[in-house]
Amino acid sequence: TLNNLALINSLKEQMEEMRKKEDRLGKEMADLQLQNRRLTEPLQKAREEVADLQKQLANYEKDKTALASTKTRLKQTEKELNQVKWEHEVLEQRFEKLQEERDELYTKFTAAIHEVQQKSSFKNLLLERKLTALGETLEKKEAQLNEVLAASNLDPMALSAVTRKLEDVLDTKNNAIKDLQYELARVC
Repeated sequence: TLNNLALINSLKEQMEEMRKKEDRLGKEMADLQLQNRRLTEPLQKAREEVADLQKQLANYEKDKTALASTKTRLKQTEKELNQVKWEHEVLEQRFEKLQEERDELYTKFTAAIHEVQQKSSFKNLLLERKLTALGETLEKKEAQLNEVLAASNLDPMALSAVTRKLEDVLDTKNNAIKDLQYELARVC
């Protein structure tokens, strides 16, 4: 039948077209797979780069935070250093003032000791002279007394009373001499 032949021819043509279309699509598929392979490699590299950049960004943020923290600590440390420097300066000034006061006190102390030594030496000299004068006076008085006693012919009772009175005066004078000697020894 003619219709059947036309249908068979039509189906053959359709099959031929389908086979051509399949070949063409197969080639396109192979091209696409090749292109896909070519694009996959750079995409993988780009993804790795993105991951690396993200790590670098995270490290950068950490470093940035650490830097800010370090700057804050540095400012605090500088502030503390300035405070310590100021305190050191104040202490140094106080130390210098104390040294000046110490030197002044030492000078005054030395001058006072020198003055006391001079006064003490002068007082010793006066006491020694007074002691010598009293000793000389005593010797003169004893000599005068002996002369008076030898020249007068007093009875023994009167002589005894005069001698007692004289001994009392001598005791008083001797006590005065001892007091002066004690004072002299104390001052020296």
